[in-house]
Amino acid sequence: MRKILYILGLMLSLISAIPLFQITREVVTEWLINRQYTIQHVYTEDGFPTHIDVQEITSNDQHIKIVEEQTGKKANLTSFDIDESVKAGDIVKIHLYVNGKEVTKADKVWLSNRDRGSCYFSWLDILKVNKQIAIIQRLTDDDVEMKNSKWKIIWIDEKGDILEEKISYQKRSKHPLAVRLIEVSETSLMPIGYHSDVLTGYPSILFPLTYPIVTGTVGFVLWISAIIYRKTRGQE
Repeated sequence: MRKILYILGLMLSLISAIPLFQITREVVTEWLINRQYTIQHVYTEDGFPTHIDVQEITSNDQHIKIVEEQTGKKANLTSFDIDESVKAGDIVKIHLYVNGKEVTKADKVWLSNRDRGSCYFSWLDILKVNKQIAIIQRLTDDDVEMKNSKWKIIWIDEKGDILEEKISYQKRSKHPLAVRLIEVSETSLMPIGYHSDVLTGYPSILFPLTYPIVTGTVGFVLWISAIIYRKTRGQE
């Protein structure tokens, strides 16, 4: 009996260990970020913070200007464009100016002609992070696989000093705050995790409740029970 409990408990614990570790790491990472940083949209519409939808804005006494350079090209139609029967948006190069000075290389974005959401939605947003400003821009096109996605973040501190940070999906674990900003700004085409995407899908009874939470808990209980059972029998 003891051996059966021990083997079954060990097996359940082992098969649940990796996803449990990944889930715990994601939860703890987000908890630490939320504890340390206050993140909010700089732009407001009708009194509510939302994605940037203007070309000039001032925050923390820092004036930010977005200048569009036409490329003469049109973006691919998305399923949302087709649903709303809108024309393809322009592909433009975005020049970012802070206090009148261009602060980064101009990169392309696909503008949207949809009535809903910002014209820069999923491409560009501006957030306030504690006392700093962060401009988040996706650098890869809509048709690029997520594993190849890249972003840049332009940091503006209280003095107006600029720092540029580059992030890729494959190396995102080194930049947990950047991942949080990408999520808040929705400049990722789908949810991404800090280290893994274990929590980005819709939760169900099967995952993560049954596996790995229930299986891991049951396995641990059986394993401990087998040890206690052995000690109890050994004392008889």
